[in-house]
Amino acid sequence: MKYASIIVFKKGGEFTDVLTYGIPSALEPECEPGQFVRIPFRNRLERGIIVAVTDQPSLDFSPEKLKSIESVISGFRLFAHQIELAHFIATYYHTHLTRALRLMIPKVIWEGRFKIPEQVSYSLIATEESLRGAKQIAVCDVLKAHSGYMPEFLLKQKVPGVTGTTLSTLVKRGVIQKAMKPAYLPYSQDSSISELLLKTLTPEQEEAFKTIQTAFKPVLLHGVTGSGKTEVYLRVILEAIEQGKQAILLVPEIALTPQMIDYFRGIFGERIALFHSHLSEGERATSWWKVYTGFSPLVIGSRSAIFAPVQNPGAVILDEEHEWTYKQESSPYYETFRVAEQLKAQQGCTLILGSATPRLESYYKAKQELYEYVLLNDRVQQTAMPIIHTVDLREEFKKKNFSIFSLLLQKKIKERLAAREQIILFVNQRGLARAVVCRDCGYTEVCPHCEISLKYHRFGGSGHVLICHYCGFKKDPPVTCPTCQSSYIKYMGVGTQRVEEEIKRLIPSARVIRADRDTTMTKNSFEKIYHSFLNHEYDVLIGTQMVAKGLHFLKVGLIGIILADVGLHIPDFRSHERLFQLITQVAGRCGRGEMAGEVVLQTYQPDHFAITHAARYEYNAFAEKELGYREELRYPPFSRLIKFTVVGSDLETLKRHIREEQEVLEDIFTLNNLAFKITSAPAMIPKMADRYYYHVLVRGKNPEIIFNHWHVPKGWRPDIDPIHTV
Repeated sequence: MKYASIIVFKKGGEFTDVLTYGIPSALEPECEPGQFVRIPFRNRLERGIIVAVTDQPSLDFSPEKLKSIESVISGFRLFAHQIELAHFIATYYHTHLTRALRLMIPKVIWEGRFKIPEQVSYSLIATEESLRGAKQIAVCDVLKAHSGYMPEFLLKQKVPGVTGTTLSTLVKRGVIQKAMKPAYLPYSQDSSISELLLKTLTPEQEEAFKTIQTAFKPVLLHGVTGSGKTEVYLRVILEAIEQGKQAILLVPEIALTPQMIDYFRGIFGERIALFHSHLSEGERATSWWKVYTGFSPLVIGSRSAIFAPVQNPGAVILDEEHEWTYKQESSPYYETFRVAEQLKAQQGCTLILGSATPRLESYYKAKQELYEYVLLNDRVQQTAMPIIHTVDLREEFKKKNFSIFSLLLQKKIKERLAAREQIILFVNQRGLARAVVCRDCGYTEVCPHCEISLKYHRFGGSGHVLICHYCGFKKDPPVTCPTCQSSYIKYMGVGTQRVEEEIKRLIPSARVIRADRDTTMTKNSFEKIYHSFLNHEYDVLIGTQMVAKGLHFLKVGLIGIILADVGLHIPDFRSHERLFQLITQVAGRCGRGEMAGEVVLQTYQPDHFAITHAARYEYNAFAEKELGYREELRYPPFSRLIKFTVVGSDLETLKRHIREEQEVLEDIFTLNNLAFKITSAPAMIPKMADRYYYHVLVRGKNPEIIFNHWHVPKGWRPDIDPIHTV
């Protein structure tokens, strides 16, 4: 008899124990790792998934006392490499195997509520000489060449213009048969890919594609904005599909634009499967099924798409690989690129990491020849990169210009609008202002539950409110200072609403639209904003980071970066890198058409090396300088980090507990001759919802070995290779 290790699918909460069950001899051929099964559990039948099969049960169990698997759930399973990947995530990121598996199985399927989709399909059952009209003849010819039932949507693709009336007539005459059949048949049964939209590769793109075809290592595709990385991705995807494999194209959530989806849908039709946060649970399960059945040879989505049930992955592509959103910041704290590297190691698929501003860790790996380095240095349209004008805001103050727009930006806005061009104004935050401050005593309105400044927002015509962006607490703005009763209240910072008011004051006739979290909370809201701006229904687009990625507007001639310094002095070793990346990415949104693009970059620190190098598009110079700092301070890529988040309701008790554990760790380091550094500090948001947050950071060459010497206290949440350290 064989034995199965099984994770139980529980609807309420998580059941993390791995249970052992016997496998009846009749079920042995089907009971492999990944198979969904029904098992007796606590006097009832539950669903579960096999994660391992052995010839002997655990030493803790007597074989005759073990319960056996009741039955196999046909049609549902994870593939062997997915189970292997789940074990890797559980081990590397020190999390439960259950949580790793839940990344791969949609909630509706996990809970057993998914119904296999069906669709209207037709088959030819008789031939008739007296067919009426070209459409009826075309329908019969198509069905004659197709074995079995053909889905209605596919039949209509192959016979353009055919109506439901035509099909109903043929059914009534007994020529074709209509039936409900399983939806999403495997791709191999029919091809609906159109290569009509493929563009001819430039010599540089062609060379990049050839290098990728022969690369055995992961590929770092370093291409300037507008260099046509997407076209190279497409050739790699098509090659994988031609080999009978599937491909995964990952993009940051913020860059999963209607433009990109429309482009790939124009080539692959309904054969793509989308995964992103705006899908309902049912939609996510349907996308999962489309991939699982082989209907969709191409998966497009944000980081969760890496777990799509691709049976034979041929290519995995991370576009904008530098984006921090590829890191999951709730348990399990996985990094998408590391999961993709593991998938490549298991399956031998092509792995591409693409960006105009690669992560310094990726750049360093390319220097160490751990990655294949491929450079796209020219824009496809041969247009010059936008000129970046750096404006010192300190000088604006000296000139008595108190507007949030510098004199140069005001001049450029008027010129571009007069030429009927479009403008994007980038704001690295939302709302009207960041904080409310008393100019007499310095009092700041703070959330009573989270110890973070409340943000000023305007709603409707004249409604004003202060909001905590962490817990949702709201209150009216003060008329006078609660501390000193002064009426000199200052609204500090620049938000999207404030910029909107200023542009309307500067040019009342300008048609202005905002794209921030407030205006894109509903489903498809960003898509509507995107299309209206694309169709030149608006002149000025004001937005946060969602307008900085993946957009291609031919009529945008000017970008205004209202305040580039935001985030520069956050106590995080990646703050300089993020600023460089942000400026470069935002600048790349303009000058993509025939007109030359310009960027006005406003800053209080024009001489900061991240800003000066970004203004000249000097990625390599910036990377080398920043890597020098990292090496000196022993930050990644020259070390690795583990960040523990510790939470408590009493601050002093929490601090004492952390000091005690820190002393234990330092003793372990000394006894085992480990060259690690450990620090602790309040989180950047030290209090949320009346609970206190601390971070304990362990830094060293291989800090994960501390788990071999130290038991992690209850409530300490480990984040391996954190993207943020504050």
